[in-house]
Amino acid sequence: MTQKEMDMLSSLFHLPAGITMASIHPSASELVMRVACASASMVCPQCHQPSARLHGNYQRTVADLPCAGRDVILLLTVRKFVCGTSTCPQKIFTERLLELVESSARMTTRLLALVQVIGLVAGGQLGTRLAERFGIAIPASTLLLHLMKLFPPPAPAVRVVGVDDWSWKKGRRYGAILVDLERRKIIDLLQDRSSATFAQWLRQHPEVEIISRDRGTEFAAAARSAAPQARQIADRFHVVHNLADALELLLARCRTEIRQASQQTLPEDQPPPEELAPFLPPPHIWRQQPSSRAEHAYQAHRAEREDRYRQIAALHAHGMTQAAIARRVGVSP
Repeated sequence: MTQKEMDMLSSLFHLPAGITMASIHPSASELVMRVACASASMVCPQCHQPSARLHGNYQRTVADLPCAGRDVILLLTVRKFVCGTSTCPQKIFTERLLELVESSARMTTRLLALVQVIGLVAGGQLGTRLAERFGIAIPASTLLLHLMKLFPPPAPAVRVVGVDDWSWKKGRRYGAILVDLERRKIIDLLQDRSSATFAQWLRQHPEVEIISRDRGTEFAAAARSAAPQARQIADRFHVVHNLADALELLLARCRTEIRQASQQTLPEDQPPPEELAPFLPPPHIWRQQPSSRAEHAYQAHRAEREDRYRQIAALHAHGMTQAAIARRVGVSP
């Protein structure tokens, strides 16, 4: 191809200014293009002085946006320069082509931007299937990895903030996610879920008035120390969870009264033997509120199991069949 044709192809593929195309090799599944930077000099990243003294070059393989259903592969020739500043610690540096590709990146800047947009819109697995429609083959883990490189925009003034755990790497490393509950937007991701990290963030946002959190002690301690003006509340999930726990313990303790009020009385001519009569501890013992939640739950479930066992034994002593007892008690045979 002539140089005029190469320049036309470069404009069709929207290569950045200064990037020229040396050759193109099409096939049924991909387009391989050899590109290089045509600038005579490059600025040193340390001393910011231009240098035109070449030291050598090497080749990088970079993926670009697909074209008409075919993968586009850039064989990028990258040059090394010798810095001419005697006091510069960077004696040899590699040219930076940030408009085309980041340092050590395997895909161009525009392809990376598209991958991150797909990840924001569709997430991991769905994002992978959506990317395939665009001709981009990328696993869900890589898509999420590029998504994590995005920095959230500066958080505006937030009045109601929600905080919860968030997994950087499940089972190994956890952080904290902060959400503006009024705008329903994620405003920040903390590196860990410690009390000190969350307290530091709260000191930078004294405008917070309400903090919605879980039942953990780390976030509660941070809120008390760094945001005493804020009111702490439980999120909806833990409100329902707390209610379910309280109802479970309450119904377990009161199961005997509920059963006696709802079940049919046994025939008067066949009273249960005394040795099989239901037995429960006195009220001043089983109605006590233990100091430990675990001990409380254990005692409640234990009383429930004992009462069910004695009820089944009493019905069996009256000659009821196993199936009839199962229907009466509400358990499987």
